[in-house]
Amino acid sequence: MVPVRRLLSSVIAALAVAFAVADSAAQDVPGGNRAPDLRAELDRLASERATVVRDFEAADVELALRRQQLQILQRRGAALAADSTSRTVAISELEGTLNARREQLRRRVQVLYRVGPLSYNRLLLTADSSQEALIAYQIVTYLAGRDRDLVTTVRGTLAELQDARASLADTATSLAAIEADTASAATALTAQQEVRQRLLSRIDREAEAQRVALASAERAERELAGTITELADSTEATAGFSAARGQLAWPATGAVVTGFGRQRHPIYDTYTVSRGIEIEAPLDDPVTAVHAGKVAFADWYSGYGLLVILDHGGNYFTLYGHLAEVAVRVNDRVDRGQLVGKVGETGSLTGPNLYFEVREGADALNPTSWLERR
Repeated sequence: MVPVRRLLSSVIAALAVAFAVADSAAQDVPGGNRAPDLRAELDRLASERATVVRDFEAADVELALRRQQLQILQRRGAALAADSTSRTVAISELEGTLNARREQLRRRVQVLYRVGPLSYNRLLLTADSSQEALIAYQIVTYLAGRDRDLVTTVRGTLAELQDARASLADTATSLAAIEADTASAATALTAQQEVRQRLLSRIDREAEAQRVALASAERAERELAGTITELADSTEATAGFSAARGQLAWPATGAVVTGFGRQRHPIYDTYTVSRGIEIEAPLDDPVTAVHAGKVAFADWYSGYGLLVILDHGGNYFTLYGHLAEVAVRVNDRVDRGQLVGKVGETGSLTGPNLYFEVREGADALNPTSWLERR
């Protein structure tokens, strides 16, 4: 068994530089708010007694961190690519403008060459009267001003084009760096998924892990029940949710792979009591609120991974676990169908899925009797 402290020390060292880049990228991208900070959870796990389950949970946390880093870099890369395209279009337009103005200037030079030296002075000298001289002077002044403005415009357009090309080169350099970082992050994510899978296989083999995992799940359930009880003390009184029984929107697409109540554990071949359901769905699929409410919790919760708890009033709550990403914050108001996160596998031993609960206070209710038929 690899000690969790050794595993986590390598994790923290490997991520130190990578997240410095990711943090910077997150600040540059509009809407690039990071999911809840998981590094505190990583530090907490490092201080606990090493077991294969804790090793697995540490790998799970790192996997979530790696995925966040990759998503930030991908958003930054997309923004730079869009900027590069915009600058390329602007350069093309400037080149067209410059060519047109150069052609104007070329024609003016040809005209002046045909007229010969002292062309403007000749126009003045041909005047037979003071009135004609005044008109000739005005014409000469206008033509000379146009020529001067045309030369100035060509020079200005050329300078603007040079600046645009320099900016495009800078953007290309930044984009190349981000693409390299993104490729490295994707490789690291794949490697971490392999680490997670090896640990998962190890859990499957070790009887000790079975006892520890089941005890951990029971402890997590007791802690979650306590958390719900605390939240229930401040819930807002309303009858809206209770009237929606059998009419709640489904939080994710996909089939129910783990039902409510007594279930055979797919990993340990033992029987447990499930207080919610698991909905099979692809990684990063949207997870939406089943009913309007307020965000009471949005963070990492041991045994459930990234978890969102919505308070619907009247002592009713819905829980959304195993998320890959959280899209809301505590005290946010959400509407039915609004995005609260994305499907993930944090805290899950069976791959990507959504863990969903309906609770009245600390009492778990069968979610399928609350969700609309489909």
